[in-house]
Amino acid sequence: MREQNIGVKWFNTVFYPQKRTGRAVRYEDGVLPRLHEPQVTLFTPWGPRYSWGKRGEVIQTGDKELDVLYFLAELMSEMKQNMPDTNFRWVFLGADLYGTRINNLPIEVVSNYFDSFAQWLNVILPEAEFQIWSRSDVEAEQFRQEIRSKFDNFVSHELLARATKTAQAMGRNSSARDYIVERIAEAILIERTLKPIKLSCVARCKDDDVDWMLPRLYLLPERLHAPWL
Repeated sequence: MREQNIGVKWFNTVFYPQKRTGRAVRYEDGVLPRLHEPQVTLFTPWGPRYSWGKRGEVIQTGDKELDVLYFLAELMSEMKQNMPDTNFRWVFLGADLYGTRINNLPIEVVSNYFDSFAQWLNVILPEAEFQIWSRSDVEAEQFRQEIRSKFDNFVSHELLARATKTAQAMGRNSSARDYIVERIAEAILIERTLKPIKLSCVARCKDDDVDWMLPRLYLLPERLHAPWL
């Protein structure tokens, strides 16, 4: 590994040990090397609001989503202050197809939620970018087809069993296979196009085996996990 600059040394010896809430993935061969680049891309996927019937379609003051965004904004502020030579790019991905195509949520509900999220993101983390997963639908299809054709090579029996149990618990007639295919296709496409460091909003066990080769950090406390649920 190349010699660390002051900012990366701070991240490795101070920030990460103090902030980590779960073990990182590809820390030595993914996270740290990418932190040495002049531009560091952070990546955070964001799910649709599944409890919209109770919580509504629009994010309101006091909602958990805002607690998470303010928490992430504090992390960004601290990193920028201590890594002044690094240009950070932070891409948030609205996972709309997971709601509409896989879990049968109303298209209008999902669209309204992500419109609201984008507005709040612009207020709390104005330097961040917001993208919608459906805009990458055509690009992702080639990877979906490859994963489907070699499903047993990509997916273990244990992973399929976990995903099936989750799908049944959600009760939305969703397909565990379709969810897994979508997650892996997303991870492959994001890794190849952005080469980011993923900063996840869920527990590591939710990402393992479906995030392919994405380097990942886990910095959110459990109380802030999956704010869209």
